[in-house]
Amino acid sequence: MRESKWTRRFLCKYSICHIDVVAMAGKWAQDCERILNEIKKSTKVEGQDRLDMVRMIRFTLFALQRSVTGWIEWANNPDIMAKFSLEELKEINKNLAELVCAFVEYDAKITGQTEMELRKREDKMTKKTSTKKPQEKEDIFYVK
Repeated sequence: MRESKWTRRFLCKYSICHIDVVAMAGKWAQDCERILNEIKKSTKVEGQDRLDMVRMIRFTLFALQRSVTGWIEWANNPDIMAKFSLEELKEINKNLAELVCAFVEYDAKITGQTEMELRKREDKMTKKTSTKKPQEKEDIFYVK
């Protein structure tokens, strides 16, 4: 397990909360810093093509998945959750809810747009095939 017995100052990504928590091993925090640096660095790179962008989207989503998995591990561990006061839990919940709401809203927006575009393409394809004359059936024969 990644948790250790020491505590440190935990700073949320958006500097919203400052709470003392039971910290995970230093390697986790170092990995988080490297991931954040890579994401920040990638947004400044000029001349990226579509494949570069897809690669960074995947990297960013895997970073998000890694973080969410870590939070789920904490939330599922009564020993860790017992270390937080009610106020700290409220603050964590508030911050996570804000982040998740923003992400889910964006998800719904992008997915909705994409679904509409796909539906339009489908409708165009359906109209193209329905305007063509039906093919007459040809007799098929086999030679033995």
